[in-house]
Amino acid sequence: MAVTFAYSAASKVAGRAAYADFRGWLRSAAGVPRSIIGPAAAATVALEAGAAGAVLVPALAPAGFAVACLLLAAFSAGMRSMIRRRVAVPCRCFGTGHRPPGPAHLVRNAILLAVAALGLVLTAVGAGPPPLGADAVLACVAGATAALLLVNLDELVVLYRPLGRS
Repeated sequence: MAVTFAYSAASKVAGRAAYADFRGWLRSAAGVPRSIIGPAAAATVALEAGAAGAVLVPALAPAGFAVACLLLAAFSAGMRSMIRRRVAVPCRCFGTGHRPPGPAHLVRNAILLAVAALGLVLTAVGAGPPPLGADAVLACVAGATAALLLVNLDELVVLYRPLGRS
């Protein structure tokens, strides 16, 4: 969750152009009213960055995972609406996407939501982090790798799409 939300927040504020693209996407694709685009963009980035940091701090982890769950549920609902409206604008979930929202994006969000929900349950019942040994380090590397694969889903789908299909 930390890698996913940190990557997402950072991609939106990687520069003036990236932030402007994200704000424009909120209006054109997500249908956010012009009057609240500024606060909506700022809140999205702040909540993503906050969730990324909070899940790493044991005392804040339950709140961080709860925010992650709420964000992912809201993003999924918005994405489903965009799919139903046949929005053809590429997704800006993780910066510059190449494809409009589709079923693969919903599957990605469902996987992330399941991980966030599991994190919420485990931290809420007091399951602390494991001792920092080789197993924990390997688990962190595996989790970060899985997160990077998920956030680069658009590129992977394009890479593995059969030739002749676009």
